[in-house]
Amino acid sequence: MGFTSAKLAAVSAIACMTVSATPVARAEAPASADRPHTEEAAARPIDKTWLYLDDARVADPGAVIAMASVAYTSVASNPDPTSEPYRAFAANTAQAGGLTALGAEVGVLPRISFEALGQVQLRGDGPGVNPGALAGARFDLSPPSWRAVHLVASGGYLRETSSTPAADEHASPSAAPGGADGAWASLAVAWDLERLRFGVTTLGEHVFAAGRDGVDIMVQAGVSYRVASWLRAGAEWVGQDLEESLSGAAEGGARHFVGPTAAVRLLHDRLTIVAGPSLGLSTGSPTVLGRLAVAYGF
Repeated sequence: MGFTSAKLAAVSAIACMTVSATPVARAEAPASADRPHTEEAAARPIDKTWLYLDDARVADPGAVIAMASVAYTSVASNPDPTSEPYRAFAANTAQAGGLTALGAEVGVLPRISFEALGQVQLRGDGPGVNPGALAGARFDLSPPSWRAVHLVASGGYLRETSSTPAADEHASPSAAPGGADGAWASLAVAWDLERLRFGVTTLGEHVFAAGRDGVDIMVQAGVSYRVASWLRAGAEWVGQDLEESLSGAAEGGARHFVGPTAAVRLLHDRLTIVAGPSLGLSTGSPTVLGRLAVAYGF
């Protein structure tokens, strides 16, 4: 009896130890096996699905987002080659002819990133275009508790992307060859409502040159719908130089254009391709525009 009791006690003790150890093994083994796959799948995801609007999100610390775009605006849209008919902002959305841009956003701190962009003429069938540049900082103002609403403020330095005017004694001072330097500030808001996404970007800039408006205002608005996990379709509207709607036209007057867009996300959301055509809505606006933008997260 004593031997049997001792044996039963030993078996019970071993059983208890096995049961106690089993949850630990089940909790640790899958986690260590799945972690590398999860990290690889989620490496540097980006969300740049707008074509013209500023995406209201900031790159993670240490992340690099490379960006490139090509655009074409009908050359006949320029009603007066001696004036500066389009915004001279480096991220210009309506400069006559073909343009290409290349830049990057780098996450430096949680909720803070730096961004730089350069733009040059792509083809020479329009007026001569001086290269432009933009550089600045971006700040995520959205509280962590805001899951569906995103708010980003940004600002910095710009160098005009400007047309070289034809020689004319009546040429506007704003169209001086070589462009001018300036400062800019922007506020971007995005709201995700299930599959729908709404966005608004407001931008103000001041160019340090004679004969220019005190503040140039651009507003962009858009809506997109998630058709699939990798595809969004929508439309965007852009209003440039809106400050000239009710005042003088130092830069050719206000212009508006609108068009459909499509965004494709690939490689675990590390690569985004966005494209779409647009049509002018007002006198002096570009007749036809087309743009394609690519972003890749490292």
